[in-house]
Amino acid sequence: MSVTLWIAGAFAVNLLVGAGLVAAAYKLMEQRVAAGAFGSVAVGTAVIYVEATLGEEMLTVTVGEMKLLVIAAAVGAVLGVLTTLLVFEPEL
Repeated sequence: MSVTLWIAGAFAVNLLVGAGLVAAAYKLMEQRVAAGAFGSVAVGTAVIYVEATLGEEMLTVTVGEMKLLVIAAAVGAVLGVLTTLLVFEPEL
């Protein structure tokens, strides 16, 4: 598979993961604020670890290509989080 396809995939997956993580944090924070806050950090860390591990095992890319993958993943996650924050408001 080409690196361009991996970049698009990293963007899309992280867009969905970012949105899902915010939605889950909101749901948890409606019950217990600390659970939502610490749960989000734990899940976010796990997602980064899993993606990095899978990327290392599945891909052989140059440093430049890896930079593009990381930037695409980060932008996707940020857009997913921002979109969800702007569309939904938690009931705390």
